[in-house]
Amino acid sequence: MLTRRSIMAGAVIAPLSLSLTGRAFGQATAPLPPSLDELLRQPTALDVALSPDGERIAVLREVREGGKRLSYILINTIANLAAPPTRVVVGDIDVEQVEWANNERLLVWIAITKAADGKATGLWFNGEFIPIPVRRLLAIGADGEQQVVLFNNQAKALKRDFNLSWVVDPLPHDPRGVLMQMWDYTWDAWALHRVDVYTGEATRIERGTRLTDFWFMQDGVPVLRYDSNSRNTVTVFARAPGEKDWKQIRKFRRNDVRKIEDFDVVGASPEPGVLYVAHRGEGEDVKAIREFDLRTLTMGKVVVQRAGRDLDMVWMDENQQLVAAGYTEDRQAYAFSDPSLAAHFKGINTYFKDKANVRLYDMNLDHSRMLLKVSGPTNPGEFYAYNRTTKSLDLLAEQRPWLSADRLAPMETLKVRTRDGAEITAYLTTPIKPGPHPLIVMPHGGPEVRDSYDFDLWPQFMAAQGWMVLQPNFRGSGGYGKAFAEAGHRRWGDRMQDDVEDCVDHVLATGRADARRVAILGASYGGYAALMGVVRRPGLYRCAVAISGDSDLELALDYSRREEGADSPAYAYWVKSIGDPKADAAALRAASPRYRAAEIRAPILLIHGTEDDIVTPQSSREMAKALKKAGKPHELVELKGQGHSGWPLETMHQVLDRSATFIVKAFAT
Repeated sequence: MLTRRSIMAGAVIAPLSLSLTGRAFGQATAPLPPSLDELLRQPTALDVALSPDGERIAVLREVREGGKRLSYILINTIANLAAPPTRVVVGDIDVEQVEWANNERLLVWIAITKAADGKATGLWFNGEFIPIPVRRLLAIGADGEQQVVLFNNQAKALKRDFNLSWVVDPLPHDPRGVLMQMWDYTWDAWALHRVDVYTGEATRIERGTRLTDFWFMQDGVPVLRYDSNSRNTVTVFARAPGEKDWKQIRKFRRNDVRKIEDFDVVGASPEPGVLYVAHRGEGEDVKAIREFDLRTLTMGKVVVQRAGRDLDMVWMDENQQLVAAGYTEDRQAYAFSDPSLAAHFKGINTYFKDKANVRLYDMNLDHSRMLLKVSGPTNPGEFYAYNRTTKSLDLLAEQRPWLSADRLAPMETLKVRTRDGAEITAYLTTPIKPGPHPLIVMPHGGPEVRDSYDFDLWPQFMAAQGWMVLQPNFRGSGGYGKAFAEAGHRRWGDRMQDDVEDCVDHVLATGRADARRVAILGASYGGYAALMGVVRRPGLYRCAVAISGDSDLELALDYSRREEGADSPAYAYWVKSIGDPKADAAALRAASPRYRAAEIRAPILLIHGTEDDIVTPQSSREMAKALKKAGKPHELVELKGQGHSGWPLETMHQVLDRSATFIVKAFAT
């Protein structure tokens, strides 16, 4: 379920009207593109929350200077944003988010990374220290007073548990309580507790089995339970309100969750025992939002559907009313339950000239006031308060004010006709300096995900180097329905590559890019596409950067079979997507860059995390061996201790800087 808690953003309360503060206009000197350090610099505003009655706003802010950090919260009334706010100083502690428990109590999630003696928090495992933050949840009054730590009547847990901040259900109809998980050491199992947000005291209401990971709730009642074993097999149990026994309804391996198209739970409906799921029915092209009955364990009616677009989330209010279902056109789009709210959003998008993503962020109970996050290619994030009654839109904060619009590269949407007559979408980011420019082709990962029209760190960094960036949504991408995704199945080495090449040719035909300086860069599936790109079009690309990419499709399938199991839905999906290792052996080898290294003329940079459990690091190592044997220029960079993604800032800096240095060298030769 998409709620405000599941979106990363931030804001700062300031007495601003609807003006673009920090946006530079009419400057005497040309603006400078941002540096890598500026792009990677963390936002100074981390979170914002609206009280249920819509009267108060709480804003979480962090300031770092000279190696020191100060986290604090600003609390203000929305009716008078110009008034001095209540300032609650948290200190040199990571504060992850804030949320109102009720109209007068605020929840504050903190993560402590250093103990009282200054040493990092964590534990020793097999002779190696593993840093682990200690997470706690605080409740404070709207005046900044009456601060309590939740679970404060569990002294042993406070001393030994790393995480006592897991809220399972905010219990909007219980103004004194929230529902949280805590590990029960007596039974070696997770247990659910109701925790009083005024006193901090916790009372256990239910205990899971030793295999239980978490619960899904409906109005404070556990209705789904997810258990897993040591082999990462996840079993889903259901229990309708009023029932006593749990019933097993699904079983899959942990990494298969995104492939379970028939049971992607996105929210709880107002009707007891009925959930909302994103579901693609038999013979249907797109995912729709449907009802699922926990008593009969059957799919019900379609609640929301959009032709040609997969719906994958819902936005619920605190009364469990469906406000909207979300999907992506080029920008964020919503199918609203309330037509009048849809009209308001249309007006807001018009104000931003239909060049920004306007996202729901928080909303009061009667939907009269809401917080919005607005972002776009030249806007790294702003927060607004909107009043439906007065139709007023107040700018609260810029997330990264140092990245002004005139310093960022604009993006445009391209409609490209492919060689076989299909139409696909691509996004082209153009540097702020005049061209023609070198061109970086950047296929996305997945492959069943998609790029969109929004602020994106990677294209902005590349554009800051003076390079155009092309991001094609080739066939095989997600979000456009089943037929579009399946058009890429077993076509990794041809049709999907054809689409990328057709987008490149489309841009080069305009004369806006320098055809003599074209490079291809991608991560995950995009890394594979980068390698296959220089195999298929050796005269087009000056170099390729493949990050965490597959080089051998037979190896990829074998890795999935070993890790997930030959009978797992995940392995079945990859066989369907890539090909059958027996029936399609010849085609798989022909579509594997590892076996076609001799055809490559461009230098290759391979980057891979040593702990990647999605694409085995062996893939890049074997590609490096093949390139060496063929006498082809290449570099292999292994990121020690890093996984497939989710890297720390230091690693991200290393990857971006190393990639740019490699491309600069290739363009210069």
